[in-house]
Amino acid sequence: LDGVKQSTLNGDAGYHESLVHPGMFAHDHPKRVAIIGGGEGATLREVLKHDTVEKCTMVEIDELMVMTSHKYLKEWSDCSDIVGSAEWCVDDPRADVRYEDAVAWFIDRFGDGVAEAEKKFHEDDYVPFDVIIM
Repeated sequence: LDGVKQSTLNGDAGYHESLVHPGMFAHDHPKRVAIIGGGEGATLREVLKHDTVEKCTMVEIDELMVMTSHKYLKEWSDCSDIVGSAEWCVDDPRADVRYEDAVAWFIDRFGDGVAEAEKKFHEDDYVPFDVIIM
């Protein structure tokens, strides 16, 4: 991205495990998790390893990145070894993947001045998250 290497096949597990698990273990029972970005799917994979998770919302601006990663980096978003999950983590029933700008998504739902009468999304979209991973 902009000439800076963002990902490599070597070190994927260690990087994503250290990104996800400290925050997840810091909460005693994380049910709702948000991921900002996460286009390769590996962050989602690590979150879904926690059986307490009921919903994980991944807000990624670039749908092409997700689809390209799924095609060429399948193992990064492979949840087939997680009981009750899907082969592709995006298809896990607990995954809610949104292809839009994360800043705008959060402001629309949690920004100052979002009055009850102005709420235009599903009521579940306004429930706070237990863990947010960026």
